[in-house]
Amino acid sequence: MVALYQQRGVAIITALLIVAIATTVSVTISTRLQLDVRRTGNMIAGDQAYLYTLAAESWSQRILKEDREESEIDHLEENWAIELPPLPVEGGYIQGKLTDLQSCFNLNSLLDSNADNALARNRLERLLTNLKIDTSNAQAIIDWLDEDLQTTIPDGAEDVHYLNLERPYRTANTAMLSISELRLIRGFEDTEVYDTLLPHVCAFGVSTPINVNTASTEVLRSLADGLSESDAEKIIEQRSETAFNSINEFTAFGDLKNKITSTEGLSVDTEYFMLTTKSTIGPVAVTTHSIIQRTNDGNTTVIARSQGVY
Repeated sequence: MVALYQQRGVAIITALLIVAIATTVSVTISTRLQLDVRRTGNMIAGDQAYLYTLAAESWSQRILKEDREESEIDHLEENWAIELPPLPVEGGYIQGKLTDLQSCFNLNSLLDSNADNALARNRLERLLTNLKIDTSNAQAIIDWLDEDLQTTIPDGAEDVHYLNLERPYRTANTAMLSISELRLIRGFEDTEVYDTLLPHVCAFGVSTPINVNTASTEVLRSLADGLSESDAEKIIEQRSETAFNSINEFTAFGDLKNKITSTEGLSVDTEYFMLTTKSTIGPVAVTTHSIIQRTNDGNTTVIARSQGVY
């Protein structure tokens, strides 16, 4: 009789064990299924959000083409410069902003046929001075861009410096493809210095002129010695009412002709624009940065595209 009770006890324990295992397997399968469903849903939403950013590119290209047909100059009162509020789309919303990539100082302008461009360097040094950043950092940027490995005396930085860091790397020795490269250059590892300069500079494949109709106060002040913040504000106030139609018209304003000794590298129109698009579908948000080139005849091409924080 005792043996019978023992067998019944073992059978009950075995049954309970089987139920427990079956329950665990069932919960695991259900959890994995939910995760797979959610993951698949997020992937579909991500693809949908990305496609909306491509649609925003096409819309922006059309706006820029129409703008060139209407005017040969570019300024901040035109339709392309108006930031639209978030627009509802199926499952979420999309918002985008076009900015003038020639409103900033293009660091790649420091090199002209791979030679130190004195005019651009002087403008950068003025910009650094006005922002209270050490002007010696300009030499480090030039060394990062030029093809040779010879350190510029006294404040340059080439492989000799970077290879001796705790996490060594080499200089690019070519034009910057992204302004984020600036964080690698000696003097700009400091977040505060980088963040101070960032709103006024950019970097993309080619050397570009500065559009005086869209340039910021600090960029305008970098064009010549003696240009005060008040002078720059007067320029901005004037162009807000009536944009400059030519560089001669710009230098004729006030006493700029007596201060700006060279108009090389200046323009009143823009060839390169940055489109920043954020598309949110459900829980998924996709941010895309697209560089759009527009030629004089109005044709537009997306020459670069990246995702994430720029």
